Amino acid sequence: MRCADRIRVVVGLALALSAGPVRANPGPDAPIRIVYDRPVRPESLAIYRKVKKRRVLEGLREIAAGIRLPRSLTLRFSGCRGEADAWYEPRTRTVTVCYEYVRDVEDRVPEDTVRGGGMRRDVVFGLIAQAFLHETGHALYDLLEVPVLGREEDAADQFAALVLLELPPAQARHVVDGIARLFRSLAADEPLGTVLLADDHSLALQRLYSLLCLAYGADRHTFGDLVASGALPRPRADHCGAEYDLAMSSLRKLFRHHLRGGRWERDRVRRAFRWLD
Repeated sequence: MRCADRIRVVVGLALALSAGPVRANPGPDAPIRIVYDRPVRPESLAIYRKVKKRRVLEGLREIAAGIRLPRSLTLRFSGCRGEADAWYEPRTRTVTVCYEYVRDVEDRVPEDTVRGGGMRRDVVFGLIAQAFLHETGHALYDLLEVPVLGREEDAADQFAALVLLELPPAQARHVVDGIARLFRSLAADEPLGTVLLADDHSLALQRLYSLLCLAYGADRHTFGDLVASGALPRPRADHCGAEYDLAMSSLRKLFRHHLRGGRWERDRVRRAFRWLD
């Protein structure tokens, strides 16, 4: 599903709460292909070389490889004729993130805005990972026929957040800080009106607070200052532990019959994101 060039990234709580996951016979393992399309536009060449050198798609493939898929899936970087975009195409079972999206992210993360000695590179690559994970969430709901109660965009946001929060605390903090900065930047560009309110995405600030709530609920030590600083309002923060527990429990139940070994592997996620090191 196209995010269009608004591409507001990450998290609102509405993942699927249903009687249980669809039981599908996984059959033989379906391949997960990765493609780095060489861009036509010269301004995208540096980004193409950067993500290929860092083996970004190879890492993301490792996460997807932890799930038995009934059909093939392609993860692709591509040039998009100047459009900053990311989407999942069900017909071809392909997740695409544009080089132009990466440039847009870089433009929104100034050199001097990274917290606690973290590197700008960590934030940028974390935002790239979030975009791929969000669209991969759409792909998994489609390929595995996972039931979703609520808006699928919120469910895809939540899938991405839960995966990223499995990273080591320092990395998770840098990534969450970067996504929060992107949300705030996008919120400043949102003209509140009927069209935006009717959109299938939540508002950028809603997605921001849902992300921060999941982060705080997952690790109050690493993210505790969000409440102290007022970045996450106390009335919402009081319920974030329960929100995170419910979200992670739902994720595990929905995917448990498709996970290799029948369980969610934190170590696999961390190995998959070695390119963030």
